[in-house]
Amino acid sequence: MEQLIARVKEIVNLCWGSFSAKVGGDLLSINKEASMQLHFAYILKNSMDLVIHHSNESVSIELEKGILVNQRMRECDIIIRIKKDEEEVILPIEMKCYKTISSSGKLRGAQDLFRYGIYEDLELLESYANKNENRLLGIQLTMTDNRNFVYPKSKKGKSWNYDVSHDTVIKNGIEINIPIGGKEASVKLIHDYHFNWVTKGEFYFLKLEAL
Repeated sequence: MEQLIARVKEIVNLCWGSFSAKVGGDLLSINKEASMQLHFAYILKNSMDLVIHHSNESVSIELEKGILVNQRMRECDIIIRIKKDEEEVILPIEMKCYKTISSSGKLRGAQDLFRYGIYEDLELLESYANKNENRLLGIQLTMTDNRNFVYPKSKKGKSWNYDVSHDTVIKNGIEINIPIGGKEASVKLIHDYHFNWVTKGEFYFLKLEAL
């Protein structure tokens, strides 16, 4: 099973690189998170057969799947079901997309909410992980055309405590209790992360996985 899981993660990484290159090269047009999910899932689904090396192995993909966490149902963007013989594990993927011009054609704001949302995704992924229920620690994928998230000219305001800029490192977890958009907000992470953005064309892409 460990080898199969490793192969699946390699394909996720390969597909994310392909998706990023296609978006950056204007081969894919992404206008919001929903289209990002669908296009990436399509590439993923059509590549997963590469990881199947034995007749007792199978991999399937589900979108917007509910996962029960602390008696509350949370909706995960993509889950990958990995099965070998009678053993099955779930690899969750959460995604975020921020376009400077929204799908309605208007200038998009709420940059603080978007940065917080990336941290919230990481917290969700950590909460999904449960060895007793065969759930793996998952992957967070983000794309944006807003350079300020990646290479900010300044980090004014408390919301930048949710720092997503290039080369940000979270070591030994982090706990932040900073209101966002006038509402209470907090995040607690227990794992290490390195924010390593990749530039493709006019877009920036981020893959976060616990170190």
